[in-house]
Parts: sequence; C-alpha cells; structure tokens
Amino acid sequence: MTASALLILNRASGTGHMAEFGETLRNALRSGHGSSLEVETMVVDNHPDARSAASEYARFASRPSLVIAAGGGGTLRAAVEGVMDTFTSGPPPADVLRLGALRMGSGNVIARNLRIPLDPIEAARQVGRSFAVGTTRACGVIRCRYGTKDGGTDVRHAVTMCGLGQWGRVPGDIARWRERHAAGRKRAASLVGLERVNSLEYVAFGAARLVAASVAAGRCELVEIDGGRRLRLLAAVALNMALPPLPDPGVAMGDEAAGLIVAPRLQRPFRRRLEPGQKFELRLLDRDFVEFFLDEDPELAFGWLSLETAGLLAFVAGAAA
Repeated sequence: MTASALLILNRASGTGHMAEFGETLRNALRSGHGSSLEVETMVVDNHPDARSAASEYARFASRPSLVIAAGGGGTLRAAVEGVMDTFTSGPPPADVLRLGALRMGSGNVIARNLRIPLDPIEAARQVGRSFAVGTTRACGVIRCRYGTKDGGTDVRHAVTMCGLGQWGRVPGDIARWRERHAAGRKRAASLVGLERVNSLEYVAFGAARLVAASVAAGRCELVEIDGGRRLRLLAAVALNMALPPLPDPGVAMGDEAAGLIVAPRLQRPFRRRLEPGQKFELRLLDRDFVEFFLDEDPELAFGWLSLETAGLLAFVAGAAA
C-alpha cells in the first residue's frame, strides 16, 4: 500500500507564514522520501483546525501514514490531540501512524530533540527521508483530565510538559504580552532568533511569577494532592524529558513515564515518577479554577485535575538523530 502523509501548515505560527509555502514544503517532503508518497497539504490559521485535520486524516489514511506539523509546539500538540481523538485507547504503533515536527514556531521542543534542522525546507527533506527508511524515536504522551466550568470533564494530551501553580500561569502571561507587543517581538526574533526570544520570555515571566508568589501567599492556590496532603502550591511541572533550565525530571524522551516535581510555597520540593497505571491528582480548595498549561498552551481547570501517562508516540527523527 502506498505510504501517505498529511502536512499541516499553521500560517499563524511563529511570526507568520505564507500559505503558498505549503507547496514548497510538500515538494521537499516528497523529494526526501525518494519514492511514491501521497502528500495532502492542509493550511490552517489556528490549533483547533489543525486538530480537526489530524483527526480526520488519522481516521481514514492508508498505512503507514505520517502527520507533519509545520508550526510550533502548539501546532504539534494540536496534531497529537487529533491523533488521540481517533486512537482513544492509546497512541497508534509506528507501523500505523507516525508524527513529524518542523521548527516553524517559537518553542519547538520536540523538533529540537529530534535533531530537526532549523531550515524548514531541509527539515522537510530529512523528515521525508527518515519516513522512507523508518527512522523513528518514541516520545511519551502525558494525559491530563480536568474539570470544566459546566461540571464536566475534559481530556487533553501533551508531549513535553504540564505546568501547574505559578509556573502554569506563565504561557498565559506570555500570550497576553505578545498580543500587545507583536511588532517588537518580531523585530527581536529577526535579531536573535525566535526560539531564543521564547526562552527569554519564559525565564523573565517565570521568575517574576515565582518571586511575587513567594511574598504573597494568596497568589498560591491551596490544594489537596492525591486525596491527602494539603499545601500552598508555588509551582509544579510534569515532564517526559529533560528540559534545561528546569530541574531534571529523571525520565528520558522514550520512557513511558513522566517526572513530576512539586514545589510547595516555603516548603521543600518533592518528586514523583509517574509510571503506567499511576495518577497524580490535585483538587482545588480555595478557588473555583486555575490556569495551567500543556506544551505551552494555556488551559483552565475547574475544581480538579489529574495527570497520567498515555503511552508512546512514534516521531520521525532528523538525519542527525
């Protein structure tokens, strides 16, 4: 059966991309593959459309198939969500579906770990070549369940991290700042690179949040963890790979596990390793909802939140991986 691929180009990612660039990437992908490869290109302007495109494709595509996110970490997570919408019991095996990521956004954590080149045309060639020869790397998936405003439950997934407490508010702060300073951010990205600008934003806003919350206890939510321990949560992060300058989670990208680091306010931090079948549960005690994030995307949890591992997804690696 002929291999197939879906290329999802998010025009809004990074500092913006022309829709016509999708055809250039499509040709590079086919050139790298070196044989018959059916490539469908979908140009989107937001993450919900990227999610829908990935879900629809994963449901009906031939096997093996490939979904490539031409955008940033948010576009990739949307593609992952779409795949998980179709494969609800767990991530599909590599002989059924694989994912690819180009470095066309601001964070690009997975793409950098896969040794994907910064140049998107060369990256597309390498992804096509690796897909043809079957070069893949596994990546753990974090599943997050949380309460919604209407009393229901939502389910989301991440392939890098989940941020809670004050750290969980940082992407929302950055998103609001970017809306007000889009032109200045674009100029800064042209000078030092978008990925470096993104890293500096996280350091600056994260430090400001943590310092302010260390002084004012009311900024930190009172929570109950795993039905027992109560604490004021300064910050917490669940990671499925090392991501400096964050603390080492004790897990690697290919582990079917997540490393959890919890920092209570004015108390000693503690760690947990989430293995398959284990959960981390958090319940809010002094407020109705909190902002948190999954792979840099802000979310709102009402009342409660839980984390667990969901399995391993196969990603197509770069030539240097």
